[in-house]
Amino acid sequence: KINLSRRFNFAHLEGRATFPPCSRAHYMATPLQELFLQFLSLPETGKMLNLKIGMFAKSQERSPEVKMADIGSHSSSMETSLKLPPRSPTSSRQSSRRGSPDVKSKTRRGSRIKQFYFPNGPPISPKSNHRERVIMQNFFRGHSNGLSEEEFISVTRDFCHLSSYCNSILFARIDKKKSGRVTLPMFKEFYTANLQKLDIPTRVFRLLESERKGPRRFLTRDNFTPIVNEVVRRHPGLQFLKSHPEFQARYAQTVKARIFYKVNRMANEQLTLRELKRSNFCEVLSMLDEEEDINKIHDYFSYEHFYVIYCKFWELDDDHDFEIDAKDLLRYDDYALTTKIIHRVMEGYGRPFISPMKGKMGYEDFVVFLMSEVDKTSDISVEYWFRCLDLDGDGVIAAYELEYFFSEQAARLQQLSQEEVLFTDVLCQLNDMIKPKVESHFTKKDIRATKMSTPFFNIIFNLSKHVLAEQRDPILIHQVHSTPELCDWDRYAINEYIKLAESENNVNDAFDGGEELDWDTKEMIDMPEEDMDMMDEGI
Repeated sequence: KINLSRRFNFAHLEGRATFPPCSRAHYMATPLQELFLQFLSLPETGKMLNLKIGMFAKSQERSPEVKMADIGSHSSSMETSLKLPPRSPTSSRQSSRRGSPDVKSKTRRGSRIKQFYFPNGPPISPKSNHRERVIMQNFFRGHSNGLSEEEFISVTRDFCHLSSYCNSILFARIDKKKSGRVTLPMFKEFYTANLQKLDIPTRVFRLLESERKGPRRFLTRDNFTPIVNEVVRRHPGLQFLKSHPEFQARYAQTVKARIFYKVNRMANEQLTLRELKRSNFCEVLSMLDEEEDINKIHDYFSYEHFYVIYCKFWELDDDHDFEIDAKDLLRYDDYALTTKIIHRVMEGYGRPFISPMKGKMGYEDFVVFLMSEVDKTSDISVEYWFRCLDLDGDGVIAAYELEYFFSEQAARLQQLSQEEVLFTDVLCQLNDMIKPKVESHFTKKDIRATKMSTPFFNIIFNLSKHVLAEQRDPILIHQVHSTPELCDWDRYAINEYIKLAESENNVNDAFDGGEELDWDTKEMIDMPEEDMDMMDEGI
C-alpha cells in the first residue's frame, strides 16, 4: 500500500483544498495558471480528488497494477457533474510539442512526389500508342506474308528511327525462326516489349548487347562486329574493298578500335550505356545513310583515316606480324619521342594494351597511341599522356617528374642548337603557360583549362613538334585558322593521306616507266623477293 497521507494533506478536502505555500520568486503565476489554481480551490474539485485517491488506494489493494479503465469511467461521469473551464485547443503541454512527422500518417493531397525515373522508358500515352499502331499498319499494308530483310529497311529507318545498318541485327532479333519474313504481329510484339519506350542510344545498345546470352551491362568489341561488317558490306563508299577481303577486316578492326578509343572513356573494354549516350556514335551512324562519301565522315568510319593509320603501322612493323616493340616504336616520326616516354607507353601507363603479347604493341593499341600523339587537345589524349608522366600516380605532375622526362629532351635540344637548355627556365615557362593553382604542380584540370596541352606535352618529350612550334610556320598557322571545324587529328590525316597517295603514284609511275630510274633502283625492282629479303637481313 501507498501511504498517501505522508505527501498530501486531505483533512479539508471536504470543504476547501489546501496546498503548500510557494514563494513568488520561485513561481510567477500566469493568467492560465491562476485559473487552474482557482479550479483546484473549488469544493467540487476537492470532492473529486478525494474520490479519485480513494479509488486508487482500493485498486492497489486488489492488484499491484493500476486499473486505468475504472479510473477513466469514473472520470467521465465526474466531468459531467463538475463545472470545468473549457479545454485548451491542444490536448496537453506534452503533446503540443513539435516532433518529427509520422511516416504512416496521411499526407496532404498533392504532396506526393511524382515518378521521374523510368529504367525502361517513360510510359506511352494512349494517343501516341494509337498513332504508332496506325503508322505501323501502313508499313505492312499489302504485305500479308510479311517483309523481307531488304523491305524491312524502311521500318528500321522511318519507324524505329535507327540507322539502316542496324537493319540486319533488328531483323534477326525478330525473325528468331529464320523464316526470312517478318509479319506485323511479330514486329508489334517485339517493338512493344523491347523498343517502344526507349530512346535511340538505348535501342542501339539493346540491339548490340543481344548478341550474347544472359544479362549484360556493357558492350565489348565483338558486339560491334555485326554493325561494322554491315557498313563494310553495304556502304557505297566502301564497294571498292570487296575485292580486298583482308583490308576489309583491317578496316573493321580500325573502326572498332576508334569507337572504343573515343566512347569507352574508362578504357576498360566495357562500353556502358551511359558512355554510349554521351558520345556521338548514334548520330554518326545515322549520317552514313545520308552521305555516300565515307571520307567526309571523320569520326570512326573514314577510310582515309584508316589508310593513314595502317600505313604508319606498316612502316614500323618490319616483320609484318602486326606486333611492334619499343625499338620499333622509337622510330616513329623519325625518332621524335624520347626513350623514357616510349617505355612508359609500352608499359601500358597511357592505356592498358589489349595485345596478348607482353611487351608488344598490337595494331589496335597503335591506333590509340597514334591518335593520342597526333591530337593532344582532346580530353582522351590529355588523360593518356598525363598518366604517362605521372610517375607516382598521385594525380599531379610535380617538378621532379617533369625533370626526369625533360633531361633527355634537354640533351637533344642542346645537340640541335648547341645551347644549354636549363630545366628551371623550362619549368618557369610551363608555369606561365598553364598557370596551375599550386606552382609547379600540374593537374589534369589545370592543363585542360588553359587549352595549352599540345605545347605542354611536346616540350617534355616530342622534339620535332616542339621545334616546329617554335619556328611559327605560317602555313600551319593558316591551316589551323582556315579549318576551325577540324581537329588536329583530322588535319594530320588529310595531309598524310595526300603525301602517301603522291608517293604511291610516284612509285607506280616509276614502275610504268614514267621516270628514269638509276641503276640501283632498276636492280632492286628486277631483284627476286628472296634476294631482297636476304638484303634486308644483312646477308
